[in-house]
Amino acid sequence: MKGMEAIRGMKKKKRLFFSFLFFLFCLSPLFSQYSTGEVKYSVIDFYALRYYPFTIKADSIIRKVIDKNDPNSFCSVPAIYKKTAVHLTFNTEFLDNQLRYFTATDNLIHKYLIKPYKTWLQYAEPLKEDGNDTALTIGLYEEYRKDGALLKSANEGIYEFIGIENVGDILDKTFGDIDLFQNKNEAMLLSFKSPLISKNIPKYKYFLSGIKQLNDQPVYEIAFYPENLEDNSALTGYLYVTTDGNYALVKFLFTLNDPYRLNFIKDILFVQTFENKERRSFPLKKEAIFTYGDEITGSLLVKQIVNYANPIDSLTNSEKQIDNIVKSAAQTRAFRNLQTGLHFLLTDYLTIGGKKGLFEYGPICRSVSYNEMEGLRLRASGNTTLRLSKKFLLGGYVAYGTKDERLKYRGDVIYSFLPKNKEIWEFPKRLLHITYVQDFNIPGDDLLTTDRDHFLYSFSQSSAHNMSFQKVAAIEYEHELQNRLSFKISGKYLYDRPEGRLNSLKAITRSEVNFSLRYAPRELFIPNRKNRIYFRKDVELNVSHRIGLKGVFGSDYHYQITNFDIYRKFHLPQNTGTVDARLSAGKVWNRVPFPLLFISRGNQSYIFKENDYNLMDYYEFITDNFIAGNVNFQFNWSPFHLFYKSKIKTNFGSRIIYGPLSDNNNPIYHFHLFPSIPDIQMLGNDPYMEMNVGFSNILKILRVEWVHRLTYRKTDACGKKKRVGSLFVTTSFTF
Repeated sequence: MKGMEAIRGMKKKKRLFFSFLFFLFCLSPLFSQYSTGEVKYSVIDFYALRYYPFTIKADSIIRKVIDKNDPNSFCSVPAIYKKTAVHLTFNTEFLDNQLRYFTATDNLIHKYLIKPYKTWLQYAEPLKEDGNDTALTIGLYEEYRKDGALLKSANEGIYEFIGIENVGDILDKTFGDIDLFQNKNEAMLLSFKSPLISKNIPKYKYFLSGIKQLNDQPVYEIAFYPENLEDNSALTGYLYVTTDGNYALVKFLFTLNDPYRLNFIKDILFVQTFENKERRSFPLKKEAIFTYGDEITGSLLVKQIVNYANPIDSLTNSEKQIDNIVKSAAQTRAFRNLQTGLHFLLTDYLTIGGKKGLFEYGPICRSVSYNEMEGLRLRASGNTTLRLSKKFLLGGYVAYGTKDERLKYRGDVIYSFLPKNKEIWEFPKRLLHITYVQDFNIPGDDLLTTDRDHFLYSFSQSSAHNMSFQKVAAIEYEHELQNRLSFKISGKYLYDRPEGRLNSLKAITRSEVNFSLRYAPRELFIPNRKNRIYFRKDVELNVSHRIGLKGVFGSDYHYQITNFDIYRKFHLPQNTGTVDARLSAGKVWNRVPFPLLFISRGNQSYIFKENDYNLMDYYEFITDNFIAGNVNFQFNWSPFHLFYKSKIKTNFGSRIIYGPLSDNNNPIYHFHLFPSIPDIQMLGNDPYMEMNVGFSNILKILRVEWVHRLTYRKTDACGKKKRVGSLFVTTSFTF
């Protein structure tokens, strides 16, 4: 009986291995003379330093190292060469056994996961001459300086559909940069304090482990780890300094104090070597390696090498095979289909005609949706690709509602003043955008940017009976600078006819110009078509001002409207969590009708939105001046940790908006502004408030929130019962 269980267990492991191998082929867009096992056991050794019976403290040696090394020397040397390699590694004997087993059984795993990619294995090479690990290099990204210029390799590995610039950004932002002579450093998008800063000495323990020989010179081996063993912002490992009285830094090996709490990464190892000139330490090489998987059944091994002295770093035998892998991937139909599927998952678009297609269809998730005004909404949309033109893009959509039986449409023409490689929206933008659209819109939303017809928003917690039919013509110029400062100048014509329960309001026409400024220093992101996946956004400032031009193209009103928004992310001590805070304000400077007032952004779907009022209905409140704020705490701990070592995080947040409607726009004093409107009320002297509590990092990407409404909880003028509490879901990514 036990034998049968063992056989079943082995078969299960085999299936898991090849499922995992398939996962790596699909999702490794994110290294190498270090094998997976060596990285793993080095990390274990560093983590175990706190349990070694050290007797000789080395604090005095560390102070001399700090005193004798120039804190600016590390930053003053530019990198000459950088290489980042992505490998699939596996134990050769284990892989051979699995291949024989699945080939003999010829089951679905062999047919769909092994056979299409089996030819790739001919390019696998031993990771080390004296080891049993085989490496298949599936990505190689290089940068080097020549005559003062920064050059990049043209090799995209098997990531052509993502783009080499994006792959390089992902890897750089993942590894970060550890500078021993700076107090705060970043790795895995988290902050860490250096053990070679004077004020950090009390936060670490230093012990003399022994005297070793490195490069034919005796060196002190100093083990270090944090005083507080639970400090998640600390490092642990070994320092090597000369014994000749100069206390020159020679080598630094370390890992994060608690690497096992990171998502998607099992072990991470950093190695830095130095040379000494004129009693100063200069960096020679930095290496960063992380692994995901197992040293026997297979793993993803990613390594980045940065050279500061030598312009060339020889490629391993496996890395030399990357061109063959790229050619093989291009000829593998299964892989081309896989790329198409991944491109769809990432962008929600499908390219018509394959890799060289001139047109792409999407967004797919907006093809079919439902709302009370239109009924079943059918939409066909798409745009040209850069294969047609490197600077021009044509796009748009047509939509039809089965209930209202109207045809809606949109057309876009975009011109880029800079040639693009993957998408016309790549950073930095220099775009001239012309748009014309006729469609329904929710009051308070911008028809040019709304995503109301997303399929998921068809499932709403309450019905939306108030919409307006709009005709919008707009021209906009957007300009981005390398320092993350950007501005927009736009002009817009809008005809707005309220419908549904708002049909008592007359249609209005307005023409306006808009000036906006955005500044977000240190932000990190990966472009994803029009949107961006932000890895870090510490500070963001937005200011905009709109001016209505009465009489221009039949515009009914003159007005000036100002908006201000500032966002800041705070990191809690010891990487215990983060705080996201946002403050916004706005003012309408003139007397205007209802559609031109501020309409708070409600949310009637089941998708949690951190910057919207999730228990407020669409267009529930109006005002002409407001101040609003929201704050969200994310703690790297949850009650689940009491029962098992969970990586689930706890969230807590609140949103508030205050802004009584002024007398200048109050219909009580100016009855001609707008009549009594069902479902819509003036924001009173009490602020609207709601709070949320929930958990994120569920299955790595899911977030679940319970939201509770704190004010304006009674029924409205129509007797409609307010939503006091509700459960929401969304996705979120974090290391």
